Amino acid sequence: MSAIRLAGAEAEALAQEHGTPYYLYDLDAALAHLAVLRANLPDVVDVFYCVKANGNKKVLEAFRPHVAGLDLSSAGELDMAIAAGYDPKHMSIAGPGKTTSDLERCVDRGCGIVSLESVAELGRLGAVARARGKRQDVTLRINPAETPKEFAMRMGGGASQFGVAEEEAPAALDAVKAEAGVRLAGLHIYAGTQCLEERALVDNMAGSLSIVARLADSHDLHPDVVNLGGGFGIPYFAGQKEVDTASLGRAIGAKLEEWRAAHPRFAKTRFVFELGRFLIGRFGAYVSRVTEIKETRGKRYVILDGGMHHVFPATGNFGQLVKKNYPVANLTRGGAEPESDANAPQEVCGPLCTPMDSLARGVRIARAEPGDLVGFFASGAYSFAASPLLFLSHDTPLELVKHGGEVSVARTRMPATRFW
Repeated sequence: MSAIRLAGAEAEALAQEHGTPYYLYDLDAALAHLAVLRANLPDVVDVFYCVKANGNKKVLEAFRPHVAGLDLSSAGELDMAIAAGYDPKHMSIAGPGKTTSDLERCVDRGCGIVSLESVAELGRLGAVARARGKRQDVTLRINPAETPKEFAMRMGGGASQFGVAEEEAPAALDAVKAEAGVRLAGLHIYAGTQCLEERALVDNMAGSLSIVARLADSHDLHPDVVNLGGGFGIPYFAGQKEVDTASLGRAIGAKLEEWRAAHPRFAKTRFVFELGRFLIGRFGAYVSRVTEIKETRGKRYVILDGGMHHVFPATGNFGQLVKKNYPVANLTRGGAEPESDANAPQEVCGPLCTPMDSLARGVRIARAEPGDLVGFFASGAYSFAASPLLFLSHDTPLELVKHGGEVSVARTRMPATRFW
C-alpha cells in the first residue's frame, strides 16, 4: 500500500544517527511518480503542488523544477514559497476568509492569482489593489451543485464556506468584471478530495468543464486559466486500491482534448490540477521507538516515544467517519505492512496522557518489544503540519528527506521552549 520503502536496517541506522521519532520523505520516489503523471497528461495541463499537504522547505525545493506552480492556502505559505525559490507569479492562493492583511501581502508580493471565494472578498481585494495602483489577476471559485459520491471529503455539492454557489456565479462574474482593481483570469472549481476511482475523477472534471463552458458562453469569457482542483486520492486503509497514475493521466487527457475540440474559445486556456496528497502522501513514513510494553486485562499495549502530537491523522481524528488503522509495521522485525485484525490484542499508543493517543488498534504486526522501531506509512501529507505539535510540550519530530540517493535533515527537532 505504501510507496516508500524503508527496511528495518535503514530505519535503525537513521535512528542511531538522528534519534527518534522522525519522519522520512522519499523525494526521489515522489518525483518519479510525478514524472509518470506528467508524461501522460496533455501539454495544456499544468500541475501545481499544494503547499498545505507538506510545506517543508526541502520538499518545496525538490518539487520546484518539476511543477508549473504552487497552490497556496495562506499568506504564510506565500512567504514560505518565495523563501524556497518560487516565482510568486506562478502561485495561486485560495481559501475562505482572507483578511485584508492577507490580500495586501498577496498584492504586494506579486502573487499570480487570488482565487475569490465571495463577492465580499472581491470588494476587499479590489480596494487593496486600487489603492496601490495595481490590477490583481483573479479566478472565481465556483461551488458546484453536485459532487460525485466517490470523493471522501467534499468541498462542493451543498452549502459551503468555499467559493460562490454555482447558481450565484453569473451575478458574481458580473461583479468581478465591474471591479477595476482586478482582472478575471479564469475560473476555479474544487469539488472534493481523496477520490480513488478513475472514472469518478474524470466524470468530476467533465462536470466542472460543463459549468465552465456555460459561464464562459454566457459572459463571453476566454479564460487564461481553468483550475480544475484535484482530489486525486491515495490508499490509506486495507481494501483500498491505488489509482493507476498513467491510466488516469491518459483518461484525463482524452476527455479534456475531446472537450477542447468542441469548445474553441478555450484554445489558449491552461488547465491546472492542484495536487498535494497525491504527489507526496505515499512517500512519507513516521518512525517511532517502542519504550514500553504493557499487558493488562487481556490487552497488549505497545507504547512509543512519539504519538498523536506528531502524527495526528493516524489516530483517526482527521476527517475519518469510522476510525481505521493507517498502514503500520514493526520495522525491526520484518517491515511488511500487515492487514488490520480487529481481534488482535496489540494496540499501538503514544506517550500522551489522553486516550486519543492511540495510533493503531487491533493490528497484526510482529510482536513488538522495547527498543523496536514502528513505522506509520502514507504519512507524507497532512501529517507533521496537521498535528498538534505543542500539545503537552514534547519535542517536535525530526524531518528527513531522501533526495539524490542521500538522506539529509530537512527540519531539526525542536523543544517546546523554542516557541516561547
